[in-house]
Amino acid sequence: MTGRQLNFAEQAVQVLTLEELERSYHENLPTGDPVGGIYHFALIQQVLEIFEKRGLKPVVQEIFAAANRDSKRPGVTLLPQLEEKYGERSIEAHLLRRVYANIEIRSDETDDIVTCLAVAYHQKGSQFGIGPMVKVCHNQTILGAQDVVSNYTCYGGQSRKDKFTLEMMMARAEQWADDYEPYQKVRRERMAALRNAEFTRADMLKLIGVLVEKRILHDTNNDALRISQPYPLNSSQINETSEQLISMMNGNQPQNYWDAYQQLNTVLKPGRMDIPQVLPQSLALFETMYENIKH
Repeated sequence: MTGRQLNFAEQAVQVLTLEELERSYHENLPTGDPVGGIYHFALIQQVLEIFEKRGLKPVVQEIFAAANRDSKRPGVTLLPQLEEKYGERSIEAHLLRRVYANIEIRSDETDDIVTCLAVAYHQKGSQFGIGPMVKVCHNQTILGAQDVVSNYTCYGGQSRKDKFTLEMMMARAEQWADDYEPYQKVRRERMAALRNAEFTRADMLKLIGVLVEKRILHDTNNDALRISQPYPLNSSQINETSEQLISMMNGNQPQNYWDAYQQLNTVLKPGRMDIPQVLPQSLALFETMYENIKH
């Protein structure tokens, strides 16, 4: 959209097209190479090409750019010298370091679910995650550590000691595409397991307690208790989603773990939380609930 202005001071998260993202300022190292080894738009384009070559019909559903308050490398920097050239708050005058894209894989979508590949690009590095997206509530689900990968120390998708490169991340995306149906089979089985597991009021109370415990143990200053894995939900997220769960359980219809998972997952989205935490917390939430139904 030529001439579009962005105002991150009024709205900290903006939705862009891929073409608009490419028009934003390209951040380089002193060597002239892209910071992080690749530009955000090129990362998305390469992932699209991987799935396009396999005939899997990838479509960019939306791209979020977010501001954050990092004093050294903020999520958004507006460059006055480029405003003079391209216009006030123009896309071209923005340096965007915090980006999240949803890419729908439409080869096997149904009326209610489409497989979605999430691409996160930010100051820490890059992340990929893939799993079913529930259309009605726009919930991205991650149904196992095999479906998340990053090129920095990040819970999910690899050992914390492993050092994934960008090339290794691309290889994982190629693996997801090459072995698409075997991966989908595992995801469908895990969805079915959640759907077939009854979720009672006792289960709800136990789950809320587990979520609170995980948050406390992550944030504690007690080294003997502290866990390094991210919690599924932070305090405000627990409060909001617990109210949703209680409301859901007040109905007369029987509930299952899939319904409960979707209620909790509504807060794990760009625009509602910090972009680097979306995929790790989504994975942690699934693992917490899946562990409950296996016992």
